[in-house]
Amino acid sequence: MTSIAPDYRPGAEPEIDQFTDTRAPMGTRMFIGAGVLLVLVVIYQLTSDAEVPSWLDLGVREQSQDGYRWITQNAGSNWFLNLCNSIGDAISWCVKQVIQLLDWLHWTGVLALAFVLGWLRAGWRPGLTAAILLFGVGLTGFWDESMITLAIMIVAVVLAMLVGVPLGIWSGLNPKVERRMRPILDTAQVMPAFVYLIPLISLFGIQLPGAVLAAFIYAVPPAVRITSLGIRQVPTVTVEVGRSFGTTPSQLLHKVQLPMARRTVLLGLNQVIMMAFGIVVIASLLGTGDVGQKVLDGLRKTDVALSFAAGSCIVFLAIALDRITTTQRVVSHKAPAAWTQNRRLVWGGSVAVVLVAAVLAPLLGVPDFPSWRLDIGGVAESIVDWCNEHLRRGVPIVGGTAAISDFLVLHVLNPVRDTLQGAAWWLVVVVAAAIGWVSKGWRLALLCGLSMIGIAAMQNWDDAMDTLSQVLVAVVIAVALAVPIGIWCGRSRRAERFMRPLLDTAQVMPQFVYLVPVLFLFNVGRTPGVIAAVVYSLPPGIRLVNLGMREVPFTPREAAVSFGATPRQEMLKVQLPLAMKSIMLGINQVILMVLATVIIAGLIGGGGLGLAAVNGVAKPNLRLGEGAAAGISIVLLAVVLDRLTQAWGERLDYDHGGR
Repeated sequence: MTSIAPDYRPGAEPEIDQFTDTRAPMGTRMFIGAGVLLVLVVIYQLTSDAEVPSWLDLGVREQSQDGYRWITQNAGSNWFLNLCNSIGDAISWCVKQVIQLLDWLHWTGVLALAFVLGWLRAGWRPGLTAAILLFGVGLTGFWDESMITLAIMIVAVVLAMLVGVPLGIWSGLNPKVERRMRPILDTAQVMPAFVYLIPLISLFGIQLPGAVLAAFIYAVPPAVRITSLGIRQVPTVTVEVGRSFGTTPSQLLHKVQLPMARRTVLLGLNQVIMMAFGIVVIASLLGTGDVGQKVLDGLRKTDVALSFAAGSCIVFLAIALDRITTTQRVVSHKAPAAWTQNRRLVWGGSVAVVLVAAVLAPLLGVPDFPSWRLDIGGVAESIVDWCNEHLRRGVPIVGGTAAISDFLVLHVLNPVRDTLQGAAWWLVVVVAAAIGWVSKGWRLALLCGLSMIGIAAMQNWDDAMDTLSQVLVAVVIAVALAVPIGIWCGRSRRAERFMRPLLDTAQVMPQFVYLVPVLFLFNVGRTPGVIAAVVYSLPPGIRLVNLGMREVPFTPREAAVSFGATPRQEMLKVQLPLAMKSIMLGINQVILMVLATVIIAGLIGGGGLGLAAVNGVAKPNLRLGEGAAAGISIVLLAVVLDRLTQAWGERLDYDHGGR
């Protein structure tokens, strides 16, 4: 006789366990999967010669090139182009004014300013570290070029905060605005830097305006997102108390919400600075004459000394800016009275210190940075010579970096590229749509399918498949490294402390800098681009996996141990499933970082869409149309990869208890 549960009520529908697995048995699913794979292989063999038809061409190349010619011919007679010229002139004027201010401060005033900002923000140690790092910038011999980079970045950051903070406040106060702005911000963040440069060259020309606006566009999304997050994180109870006292919405915002969101907004400032700095370095392709231009010249000429010295300068500058903006002073009850009662005296004294330091340099007869030099280039040449002798050749059995490069190209990159390029274009479209359908449904399938058709319509299918092959290989390597290291850090405090300074240093460096060492270890080609993409994408991947592991509540872990689970079982059955959403977010960030770096690797022979984008930026009069088509293809490819990994994360979160 069937037993009836105590809470059974006649006529009531029986409850269905929400965790009941309604999927087909594993054997059936494996049989279906093998059948689908066999069908795809047969179709692949029968249609391997099918290329993108000539009628599937939106004419983007010709239209973009014609549009650029029209812009150059009508620059002074069209109101919109005149407006763009006026905006460009205003931006150039702002940058030049900042450069003049930095020149007036001289090198001593800039060092004093770095120390004072770090001291006011976090204490004397970060301030002293920032000043020492800036002094190291001068020792590289690129002080003037670095000040140009700093001026461009300052203008871009100010513009990004002026636009991003109000939009973030609006988004944080209005959920409808936040939902409508999300796809725009997502699109802006997944686009690699080269995509911004091509239209900016057409409308604003080369040099300063294009560089500032590229950094501005890339830096606005984090300003909006983090400000919105800060506003939404203000406790509801605090907001309700403010309203109960009769405050107006404006008073509530200025007296309650913004002060409580101040820490988060300042964190957004750090992210804006790092984003803008990375793009400003890449924007040196526009001929800004800054320190990024020196790195680019060194890469083009394979000049070890020049590229390493300029790259080290960028690293010093990036870490100095990060140290000033990441940490924050904690004011306790034991703090000096000046911090709590007389802030005007503190700020006035700080300004006086900077002014005295600025005047000191010309009085001592050294208005320009002294001729002291740290021979980073010579050291780098010695290291490269040693690497060529020992690492490239290696030992007879194992081989060196040259053997690794050959293996990666011949046995990994070439087969993956040839497989993608050899498949019928429509078969790749169908497979992408099928993956989207399995991942989330027909909407994602439609998005993936239309995006891949759009890439085909750019008439650069082989280049896109070449880029996709590099991205896939780099992502597999990066994930294979990031996930275990992140799990290791998530399980061990000692490992986390060991990895933290390495990850901090790696994360503040622009991806442009990673091309320098790998180029001289692995020579020109696709391999250095893949290796640089792996290294650049590891920090966010490791951090997010570690964060997910550490945010798992202790209660379910303790319950598993109390039931006799071993540490390995507790990790595999409890901690990893509950951390899966964060892990998938890390994989998503790895994919986007890899794509951005693989595109930039077009500078060092990476080929694919990156090379076409570089040609479009470097030679707009002849190849801007080619670059525009490559830029659109890059965006579509990024959207597909981003949406698929987001869907996988949501699916895994659902499967592991998010239902």
